[in-house]
Parts: sequence; structure tokens; C-alpha cells
Amino acid sequence: MARINLLPWRQEERERRNKEFLTLVVAVTLLTLLAAFASWSYFNNELDEQLDANALIEKENALLDTALTEIDSLEQRRDDIISRMQVIQDLQGRRPVPVRLWDDLAKAIPPALYLNNLKREGDVLTLTGRADNPNIVSSLIRNLDDSKWMGDSAVSNIQQNISAYESAPVLNNTVTAGEQPRPIYPEDSYVQFVITTKVQSETAVPVEGADGTTVPGGEL
Repeated sequence: MARINLLPWRQEERERRNKEFLTLVVAVTLLTLLAAFASWSYFNNELDEQLDANALIEKENALLDTALTEIDSLEQRRDDIISRMQVIQDLQGRRPVPVRLWDDLAKAIPPALYLNNLKREGDVLTLTGRADNPNIVSSLIRNLDDSKWMGDSAVSNIQQNISAYESAPVLNNTVTAGEQPRPIYPEDSYVQFVITTKVQSETAVPVEGADGTTVPGGEL
């Protein structure tokens, strides 16, 4: 005998399907919310890390700017120190020049000659004096050119028959009563000369160092 189901099975089936659909909708919604929250958390974390990185970069840039400023200051101080050292080296290199120059000048003056004026203008020395004869003046020029510190010597002027002591009255045959006659000096027959000589470049003249080695004058 066949059985006939008279219960409302279609409505129960519909309700079951509705429950399944609601469950599926809730599950999908929850999964979507979880995915959105996970994505937000990820990107928010990335943003925080990027902000931290930016802050670190700004901090390092500030430190770098400070270091660059200090480097510029140190470079300026270095340049100042180098300039001062250069000045000191130049002074040390030039310090022995006057001593050696006057020493060679004293050695260059031959006998029967004396100087009554010496002037230096830049690298040019002008010597004014008297000599027994023009040959003595020529000897002085040769001696000056033989020096390592002087050269290009030349006679600017030479005169003869110049009284050595022009301020004193000249001796003659007529002597006023009570007036002492002027004696005759050997220098009365001397010639008066003017010589110019050029001081050699202080950096080109070799100078003997304390250890015996020879270095340029400007580097001593």
C-alpha cells in the first residue's frame, strides 16, 4: 500500500533554504569584514612604518646638515691654518736672506773703497761710495756678481776730482789769519761712484739646510 505525505514539506524546504542562505550571507559578510580589517591593519602598519622611516630620514638629514656645517667650518679652519703655515714658511725662508746678503756685501767690498750710502728699493740695491780708482769699482761689481744673492750689477754714475770732505775749507796758498788750513786726505783723489745691483729671487737661490742638504731658499 502506497504512503502519501500530506505534511507541508515545500514550506519546510523553503525555510531550510532560507536559513542556509542567511547563514551563507552572514558568513560572507564576516569574511568580508575580516578581510577588510586585515587589509586595514596591514596598510595601517605599513603607513606607520613609512612614517617612522620618514621621521628617521628627516632626523638623519638634520644630522647630516649639522655634519656638513661642521665640515665646512673645519675646511675653513684648515685653509686658515694652511695660510698661516705658508706665511710662517715664507718668513722662515726669507729670514736668512738679509744676513747672507749683508755678509756677501761686506765680503765684496775690496780695499781702498768705502760706502757712504746704501739703499734698497724692492729687489734693487743702490750703493754710493768712493774708491781709489775705477778699477776698484770694477772689482766691486765682479764681487757682487759672484755672490749667490746679488747679480746684474752695473755702474750708474762715476765722478772724479770730488773732495772727500767738502764741508771743510779747501787748502790753498792763501790762508786767512787765525784760520787752520785744511789737510789733504788720500780720499781727495778717490772717485765717487753709484752702483746698482739686483737681489736674486729668494726662492731661486739654493740655501744649505741644517742637515747639510741644499734646498730652495723659500723652502728652508
